[in-house]
Amino acid sequence: MKLLSFHYHLKFTMDAPVSAHHFTLRCIPVSDARQRIVQLRHFVFPKDSLSRGRDQWGNALLYGCCHGRHTCFEANVCGQAAVGLSDGTSAKPFEQERIFGFATPLTEPDDALRAFAEKLRIRSGAPEEAEAVMRAVHDAISYQSGATTVQTTAAEAFAMGRGVCQDYAHIMLAALRASGVPCRYVAGMLLGEGKSHAWVEVLHDGRWTAYDPTNCLVVSDEHIKLSHGRDARDCAINRGVFRGGAWQETDISVIVTEDEGSEEKQPW
Repeated sequence: MKLLSFHYHLKFTMDAPVSAHHFTLRCIPVSDARQRIVQLRHFVFPKDSLSRGRDQWGNALLYGCCHGRHTCFEANVCGQAAVGLSDGTSAKPFEQERIFGFATPLTEPDDALRAFAEKLRIRSGAPEEAEAVMRAVHDAISYQSGATTVQTTAAEAFAMGRGVCQDYAHIMLAALRASGVPCRYVAGMLLGEGKSHAWVEVLHDGRWTAYDPTNCLVVSDEHIKLSHGRDARDCAINRGVFRGGAWQETDISVIVTEDEGSEEKQPW
């Protein structure tokens, strides 16, 4: 187990004033069997209202609106998380988790990805199989920032042989789902990374176990989970609308450090 301090900073800069800005943010970590959030603070500006809730997957949401004209919008989430408390989390009944076994537009395999999955001889998503898939995906493409976009599919990234953490996760999802194994996309933070990260959770024997194909490691005590879903679109950090014809530039910075101090006594 490690106690990690984190600071997630999200900033949108518009090139012209906007108004009637309604936003939904998905950047609040929640406690589960693997991680315990022991301290949490958040700050959003500008805002006229702000509420908390959950989406259909159980991820925490911050949502609200700002009616006045503005050209900048910021959100900060910081706190502490005790991670590595368990090697997995309990799943809902299989009938409810089957949704994670179906391909999405971002994870639909083509012939090349199906052949890749067939060679791996995936049967059940057991830990040894999941780790083999993780290693194969890690070796299949090279990390290259800017080679892909948020719209790039698993098949496209696999064909290019390049991508970022989102692409590694989508390719692993595509391979597992092509073999009938339910799995889900995870967005979060990684110790020492400096930006958002993505990995995969695989369902086996009633438990979700997490694997990081970008770094080729089983998730343990250096990852803080923010959200999960069928693919990256379900885990979008920000969704919103505003009034105005402005272009928007997004800047995200993440700081995660190991805290050698004691845990806070009162969890969030």
